[in-house]
Amino acid sequence: MRLQPSQLSWIAAALLLLVAGLVLGNLVLLSGAVFVLVTALLSTTLKPPNGVDVTRSPATFTCWVGETVTIERRLTARGGVGAIFVHDELPAEAEVVSGSNLRVVWKWPGSHVTDISYELKFPRRGAFTLQETGWDARAPFGVSWNASGSAGVEMQVSVVPRIRSIARLHTLRTPTRSNSFGNNRSRMGTDSDEFRELRPYQPGDPFNRINWKASARGTRADNLPMVNERYPEAKRGAWIFLDTANYMDVGSPLSNPLENTVEASGALADYYLGRGSTVGAYAYNSLDGRGGLLAPDSGKSQFRRLVQMLAGLKPGLPQEDLLQATERCKSFLLRLQPDVFVITRLDIQYDRLGETSASLERFKTSIGRLVSFGAAANRRNRVCVVHVSPPESAEMAQGLRWTGWEAQLIAAEITGAGARVIEWEPEAEEFASVLVRYVKTDR
Repeated sequence: MRLQPSQLSWIAAALLLLVAGLVLGNLVLLSGAVFVLVTALLSTTLKPPNGVDVTRSPATFTCWVGETVTIERRLTARGGVGAIFVHDELPAEAEVVSGSNLRVVWKWPGSHVTDISYELKFPRRGAFTLQETGWDARAPFGVSWNASGSAGVEMQVSVVPRIRSIARLHTLRTPTRSNSFGNNRSRMGTDSDEFRELRPYQPGDPFNRINWKASARGTRADNLPMVNERYPEAKRGAWIFLDTANYMDVGSPLSNPLENTVEASGALADYYLGRGSTVGAYAYNSLDGRGGLLAPDSGKSQFRRLVQMLAGLKPGLPQEDLLQATERCKSFLLRLQPDVFVITRLDIQYDRLGETSASLERFKTSIGRLVSFGAAANRRNRVCVVHVSPPESAEMAQGLRWTGWEAQLIAAEITGAGARVIEWEPEAEEFASVLVRYVKTDR
């Protein structure tokens, strides 16, 4: 058997103590020599832990931004004696809340099973991967015999934006005949002018829908009059423009205009989809430079698609403005004629050539374009601009502090272009509260 360097050191120390004990006649040194020698000989028979396996659960999960998640690991070792170091390589965005992703477990002879866990959270949206759990097994007494490996499977983590409840809005769904947001009808579903079919009269049908010519033919045995059935008219939908430029990503990871924009988009979609409306969205200035387009649709599946899109949004350079985004989505807007929401920062100095007033003029031009898309239906599209106020610390760092008169001036110009302006301070209230107040005042 070939001895390890550490074992040779133990034997050398034992012989040194033995010689010193014999020369000095010291029983303590002699006892120490015997102990060290026995330990060195014993270490030759001890093997590091083997048959190591680590299972980790869950294998795939989805969590909210900032939500605490518990990672459970079960360690199994079948043979050997010594220490087992278990470690998980975490993404840079992950924060360990309690416990540790590095644990040391001592294994005695025989099989050993132990459960170890830790808690972490992700302060940002996105898709992350937790690599396989790595382990290192080392023999006792400092012997340099060891083993290492990895076990388990990669863990896929999807961190989605937190969409806060807007239950109070669902109480505001009583249909009205006003021109308010959400109650308008689009060209797409209750009484459209598009003929569908003839059907027999049913109690409750209005008399002005009876087709007297078809009824006069008397083709039915029950002599019921025939009624013109029209295609249903859907409730008016919504289109959301999200500004995802890097100037939106200021402040803390959990509270910045970009994350607040995501929250507001989810709240708007939840409200409109809950009414059975159609929702579409476009994120401009995203990291890939192409933006994120969500084709209009309705139902719970559309909300899941929106959340998936929002989870992957990352800030990019301000290379596209609202006017360019409007032209890119023109075909959808002309067909749907929806309520349009633009979520951005109005106080920012856009990073483009020319003076600040030029970018403001382009912004006002885009508002005019959005309003004009309803001309085909002889009405104006309803447009709302949501200004997301950045944290005060971020404003000071950028040298931007939007005073009251500046806010009123910009809001007046945008209102004059045909849009309504909502100033939202996320540090003061949730967007759901703003939307509740907005719907009430617009009814």
